[in-house]
Amino acid sequence: MPSNLTFEVVYVLGVAIGVMVMRDPWPARIGTALVWPLGPIAFVLVVSLLLVVAAVLWPIPILAAAALGAGLMWLL
Repeated sequence: MPSNLTFEVVYVLGVAIGVMVMRDPWPARIGTALVWPLGPIAFVLVVSLLLVVAAVLWPIPILAAAALGAGLMWLL
């Protein structure tokens, strides 16, 4: 498995390439580079909130899916 350094290097290279190929002025490029790490955090937050809302709206299917998942994890 690659080390964390490999992932960080790939991430930084992706940000650098993305900033360089943008056609916006430099202040917009710098702003994009600064808020880039918020993307994964926003994704986790949105998915978590959607799961909570789904559990409130449809509690029985969600509980059944959770029990099935827990059972499968227990078997592994």
